[in-house]
Amino acid sequence: MEKAVFLRQILALRKKICYTKRMLENYQGKKICVAVSGGADSVALLHYLNALKGKYGYYLCAVHCEHGIRGEESREDMRFVEALCFKWGIGLFVFEGDCPARARKEKVSLETAARNFRYECFRSIIKKNKMDFIATAHHQNDEAETVLFRLARGASLGGMSAMKEESGYLIRPFLRWSKADILGYIQENGLEYRQDKTNFELDATRNKIRLEVLPKLEEAVSGATENIARFSLLASEDDALLCELAQELITKKKGEYYISFSDKKPLFTRAALFALKGLGLEKDYTSTHLQSVFLLQYLERGARLDLPKNICAERLEYCIKLYIPTEEVFVPLGEEKDFSAKGFDGGRYEVIVSKSEDVGLENEWKTLRLDGNKIPKTAVFRFRKEGDFIRTFGGNTKTLKKFFNEKKLPVKERGCLPLIAERESGEVYAVCGVEIAESVKVDEGTENVLYISIRKKEK
Repeated sequence: MEKAVFLRQILALRKKICYTKRMLENYQGKKICVAVSGGADSVALLHYLNALKGKYGYYLCAVHCEHGIRGEESREDMRFVEALCFKWGIGLFVFEGDCPARARKEKVSLETAARNFRYECFRSIIKKNKMDFIATAHHQNDEAETVLFRLARGASLGGMSAMKEESGYLIRPFLRWSKADILGYIQENGLEYRQDKTNFELDATRNKIRLEVLPKLEEAVSGATENIARFSLLASEDDALLCELAQELITKKKGEYYISFSDKKPLFTRAALFALKGLGLEKDYTSTHLQSVFLLQYLERGARLDLPKNICAERLEYCIKLYIPTEEVFVPLGEEKDFSAKGFDGGRYEVIVSKSEDVGLENEWKTLRLDGNKIPKTAVFRFRKEGDFIRTFGGNTKTLKKFFNEKKLPVKERGCLPLIAERESGEVYAVCGVEIAESVKVDEGTENVLYISIRKKEK
């Protein structure tokens, strides 16, 4: 029985080796730099690629990143990699950093600081056109570990998606190999490697998954690691299809995104995520943000949602608009004018003052009803200024900006809506077409009721 299992493992490994060799056919004439820590995985990858470079015609070198985490022990790792590359005749880039200090400065975990340092080193090699690809030794167990870690943290299907064998400048030739496959290769070729003691410390969550959870799963279900990695690949394929369909909901115009209504939440939320990333929101979003944008479809027209990075989502008639608001610069066609019953030519909008409620206007703006005798003689028709405020019903005083936000007024309209306000002090008595202040409301003693309407002028 044991012999049969062994033979199956050998056949499976040969199949993976054949697959990896077919992958290498794509890199003829390319320059590949292997990320080598000195551990078993990266040493095996360097040896494997070095053995095949003549057959497949790529140029090979290595890079080592000394993180400054384990003192003399990590410097010994660096010297080991240097000696190994010298022995095999492989060129080597070496970078040294202080990741503990970086973690404190950036207020991130040591693991995150180290990862950021490594990828900065990789990018610097690529940007200087020294190499075409960076090869990392990620393998099947790494994939399974990542899936379990993300699943435990509540990731969606997109978070389950597999690492790719090629992603930009990164390639992962061992992605279909298991850890056992790699250790078998090490033993078969008599390779020496370094052990990083921190990989066995259970303080790190990923170490616990790798050292305790995955072995227990394998013990309970034989082949669990390979099956989890296969699930990740299938999830990646499903997610790719959903993302393709989600793109059909999106229309982009002048840097703004319009997402057609859809009750298919998996498609709509992916479309929203594409839009958010297109507007620069790469990390600071949550599933709650996406859920809120989805539910915005079912609110009244004009409803708005403020999102991180100053992004706004707005419910239009048939779609959700995502954009970064900009204050429109509006140059009025007329000067400020003392308030009077003659009204006001405000450029985009004309203000009509009447004693009658019915002035024959039908548009989206409200006709306001106020007490004409309560408007001070110092009031004028004008447009918004810095420092403007309004006393709303109930006696609360709000900045005009906050008032506009609460009323969900489109940003493009705010600068051109005529106001009835003090010329200098900043007190607003009415935002024409929207609302009046508490101080000019009609009450039992009102003798002079005025109706304020606006209409958009023909261009």
